Amino acid sequence: MRWRMAWWVARKEALSTLRDRRALVSNLLIPILVLPTVMLGLPLALGGLFEREQEARTPVVVEALNDVPRELADMLNAANVELVASEDALRDVREDVAAVGLIVPPDLPERLAAGEVPEVTILQKVGNLQSELAAGKVQVALSQYRQGLVAERLMAAGLDVAVLEPVAVRTVDASRPEERSSGQLSWLIPFFIAVWALTGGQMVALDATAGEKERGTLEALLVAPIRRSEVVVGKFLATVASGLSASFMAIAGVLLGGVLMRRVFLPNLGEDAAEMVAVMGGTPTIGVEGLWALLGSAVLLAGAVAAVLLAVATFARSFKEAQTYVAPLSMVMIVPALALQFADLLDLGARVYFVPVMNVMVLMDDVLQGSVRLADVAVTWLVMLALLAALLTFAWRTFLREDVIFRS
Repeated sequence: MRWRMAWWVARKEALSTLRDRRALVSNLLIPILVLPTVMLGLPLALGGLFEREQEARTPVVVEALNDVPRELADMLNAANVELVASEDALRDVREDVAAVGLIVPPDLPERLAAGEVPEVTILQKVGNLQSELAAGKVQVALSQYRQGLVAERLMAAGLDVAVLEPVAVRTVDASRPEERSSGQLSWLIPFFIAVWALTGGQMVALDATAGEKERGTLEALLVAPIRRSEVVVGKFLATVASGLSASFMAIAGVLLGGVLMRRVFLPNLGEDAAEMVAVMGGTPTIGVEGLWALLGSAVLLAGAVAAVLLAVATFARSFKEAQTYVAPLSMVMIVPALALQFADLLDLGARVYFVPVMNVMVLMDDVLQGSVRLADVAVTWLVMLALLAALLTFAWRTFLREDVIFRS
């Protein structure tokens, strides 16, 4: 192996990519902009929506409006709920005339006084955020109304209200600061880093193989005084560099988004919106050790992706055919990302670090959650190194096959 020749091939492929402005925008500009936009935009949008919904007057359709007791109507009004008469509340909610409906049984105060247990029905659309937020207002008012009735009955029986709460319960968030700051959207960050390793490497790999076939320059390169192994390593290094540039910019976008959220946006948000942002995430903090684990994992993932891209794209007769071959590779990134979203329920355990690609994404998530362990890093990196060696060997052997290189 003559590394000087391999670097010459890598330099040739890198210069070819750098001449394409679209590649520069896709690899450098978009990753550092998209991740902060997702990290800031979604939590801020949901936080603002939550805050506006709490402050806005919410119309609630009610059948038999006159049956609503005065005390309950006052509590609903205090919760920013406006009662609207309706002939069919279920139909109105189903057809989005109103976000929430309420059915109050007739003669509710009299039936309560007689010792009956009448049923008040809340009509909402499960899964509809606006409907669920509006229903939350109604539930709060009904809970206050019910507590008032219980207090009255206890006092009438000569009992203290405290008899219903013999034990005080306090909930404490035991999660690490990193877990709280990463929130529910942390699984998106490893996904984006992996996707850009694929997207960034794909530009070079396809052009360096199928693209050169179409232009007729691959034959000239192969008859030059350069070994096939040097050609493969050179193209591999250029592909890795392209994928890494996109992945590193995505990591920079994560750090930038966290800084902007903590120092610029959170201080200017209301209490409710800030709480929503905290739940969704958007303020990840990564220590020095975690950053090295993140960068090292990104390097190995980009290397494995580059080797696969080179081997697969070499079989294509044209650039368009190569795009068809590598398109399914995106599913390799999507499936682990979806598993990350439900990692708490799946109980993946330590064996997940032996599964290529999945182990890298889980390790990245561990970094964001502040729970990364040296043993997990070692296993993940060893597995990915073994995979990288196998894939690079396969790519080299593919380049040795004349029937593959010169197929048309």
